[in-house]
Amino acid sequence: MSEEIKKGINLLESYEITNEDLKTIVNIDELNNKKEKYQKMNLSHNLLTEIKEFFIFPNLVYLDLSFNRIQKLEYLSPLTELEILILSNNYIREIFRELFPLKKLQHLDLRKNKIDMKNIPTIISALKENKELISLLLEDNIDYDHQKTKYLCLDKLQKLNFLDSKKIINNANININKDIKKSYITVKGIKGDNTKICTMNEYIKFKINDINSNKKEYEENINDNKEKINQNLKKLNEGSKSSYYFMKYLQS
Repeated sequence: MSEEIKKGINLLESYEITNEDLKTIVNIDELNNKKEKYQKMNLSHNLLTEIKEFFIFPNLVYLDLSFNRIQKLEYLSPLTELEILILSNNYIREIFRELFPLKKLQHLDLRKNKIDMKNIPTIISALKENKELISLLLEDNIDYDHQKTKYLCLDKLQKLNFLDSKKIINNANININKDIKKSYITVKGIKGDNTKICTMNEYIKFKINDINSNKKEYEENINDNKEKINQNLKKLNEGSKSSYYFMKYLQS
């Protein structure tokens, strides 16, 4: 999260309840009576199981629900002003496309949930329309693969600058050969790695470099062998001349 975003958050009208074993916000009068007021809400480290209660806060810009017991996401669409959504350390398994019409969302934290890697492409596709998304955190989910997720993000999320707090290059800086299928494959032995996930384009480039390298090594070996053969022939010729003169000496 950038320093500019953090500074902006500090200026928002805030409400915070943490470490209180809170299970619902329905009966909190201060919240319900002033629902139009709050822009920033921190309810982390509680026992909340649902997110749908928050649809009554249309002006929320920042929402932290980390370290709760949320299992699914629903009723996010009314939060049209939301820019920061923190849901790390929950029990979330799936996220569906219709849950993210959040046009202003800039930072989404889904670390340490129960999201299976096979569902990551669905999540990335669901976020495709969020043109302002700059930062996405997905680490420590089930079988999570940062490298593969990075390729998916580069293909789908135009403005994303950070994945798992690591800088990535956006689509505008990528030159992909359109004649080569942009599939993602797992191969062995690239640059010393046991396995590596890469695009077909990258794999072909690697193989071309590998072939050129082997060809160069082969040519060097041929030249080296030619030199050794010439040296041996020279020695043999010198030996033949010595034998010839020795036989002439014996005959004289």
